[in-house]
Amino acid sequence: MLSTTNDNESSTSQLPPLRSQTYSPAQQHTTSKPSDTFVLGNRFGQSNRNDEQRYSNDYNQRSNATNNDAQLLRHLSDDFAQLLNRTDISDCLLNVRGTYMAVHRCVLAARSNTFAAVITGNLNRLDTKTRDQLQTVTENNKLVITIEKTDPDIMKQVIIFLYTAKCELNERNAYGLLDAAGRYDIKSLKVYTGQFVSSLINTNNVLALLEGAYRYKNKHVRQKCIEYFLDHAKEIMARDSVWSDFAEKNEAIVAELLYWIVNKTEFQNMSQSDVYSQW
Repeated sequence: MLSTTNDNESSTSQLPPLRSQTYSPAQQHTTSKPSDTFVLGNRFGQSNRNDEQRYSNDYNQRSNATNNDAQLLRHLSDDFAQLLNRTDISDCLLNVRGTYMAVHRCVLAARSNTFAAVITGNLNRLDTKTRDQLQTVTENNKLVITIEKTDPDIMKQVIIFLYTAKCELNERNAYGLLDAAGRYDIKSLKVYTGQFVSSLINTNNVLALLEGAYRYKNKHVRQKCIEYFLDHAKEIMARDSVWSDFAEKNEAIVAELLYWIVNKTEFQNMSQSDVYSQW
């Protein structure tokens, strides 16, 4: 999970407790649970009437096309959920702290820039830490990627998201998924988790979230954290030991925060497309 610890420590470190919040069903990111057969465990004016009718027909056609597109995407997601559990045609295994998960190289490469670099042998695209954390070996014609920095339950949801563009997302796993989205460079998961986590920002976790947002280039979370900091700077900086530790390790981030404190109006007037675009 995101924390102020360095990357040599386990990503399961706990953030400070969240403030107590109650979410309506609409605020929870939930999805029906697909089968998890892929988890192998420890086994290997006056209008013209004609114009009105024409515009109405055009609108209906566009509306129908939109509905059809949405339905086709649902079918695609369902089909990939079925593919996920076709372990008989899997050509890759993820060894996640001793739990093996059967996956398909083409899906991982298409959805994750990090896995794409590993699978295609372009490891020079990755930083040294990432390369060291993803060890590979080929056994029985299958690529085995060893992952130690992500909890198996989190990785299971990451894989489900890679195949279906949805997963279980709640307060318990949101930070772990956000960390994984950055660690494996999965842009759509950055957006999916970032929007949810942004609603949970508080005085206790804003610095840890901000540090992770900078590390993994999550624009949305970074922006929301800065917004929160500008509104609560005195409270956050009053936490002497926490703030001083953060400032010592993140001089560049602190410099930007101080800049925006002085230039708050400029920050508020920034183009929303520039601010929130993750792509």
